[in-house]
Amino acid sequence: MPHSQSTICKACWQNMRVPIALRGPLSIPFRLIGVKSSRMNPNLCTVCERFFSRVYGKKQAIFPATVLFADLRGYTSMAEDTESEEVVEILDEFYDECADAIWAHDGVVNKFMGDAVLAIFNFPYTREDHAEQAALAALDIQKRWSKHAPASGAPLGVGIGIHTGQASIGEIGKACKEFTITGPVVNLASRIQGAAQSGEILVSDQVYARLAGRIPSSGERDVQLKGIDAPVQLHPIHLQ
Repeated sequence: MPHSQSTICKACWQNMRVPIALRGPLSIPFRLIGVKSSRMNPNLCTVCERFFSRVYGKKQAIFPATVLFADLRGYTSMAEDTESEEVVEILDEFYDECADAIWAHDGVVNKFMGDAVLAIFNFPYTREDHAEQAALAALDIQKRWSKHAPASGAPLGVGIGIHTGQASIGEIGKACKEFTITGPVVNLASRIQGAAQSGEILVSDQVYARLAGRIPSSGERDVQLKGIDAPVQLHPIHLQ
């Protein structure tokens, strides 16, 4: 299902009560001065994307956030035996399916990294149920890709990891033109994704506690994650 399109930037309205028009005739003056829909989420604007310091008054700030990593399993071996044009097409399809699912749940696509996607929920547009929205987006990604992958002729699956907590968000370095997220919450989400099997979604205890039974799990398991001293309890979630 396509994501709904807002007529104004949801984050600018929520955070500053500034109605920056994204679509329709009222958006024309904004486009003339270079303000348009963000690449991270088309319901946000480039002010949110590129001017963190101006909006928040500093280069870095701590926010509660949920981080989702999705990785295309089998991509490297597939790329070695497949024509480059087909590889690019499959990667584009994967990016598009992930982005649409993330945007439909008010997340932002912060980075595309090779065959992986990093998404943030609860920034810059905030909502109390951000962990649940990340989980729903992950379920949507798996549903979309399970239907889409056979059409591409590629036996590829997706592994997804989700974690939530306090994260540092802001600008890094003088050349940074958009905000990014850093901190242990990002590192752990990445490690959790690395432990997920093809077609699986793994969430941390912190995420699962926020789901309040609304999204079922097939149990729990202790996993020794790379770079983490103690085993971490993870929960595979699935569609009802």
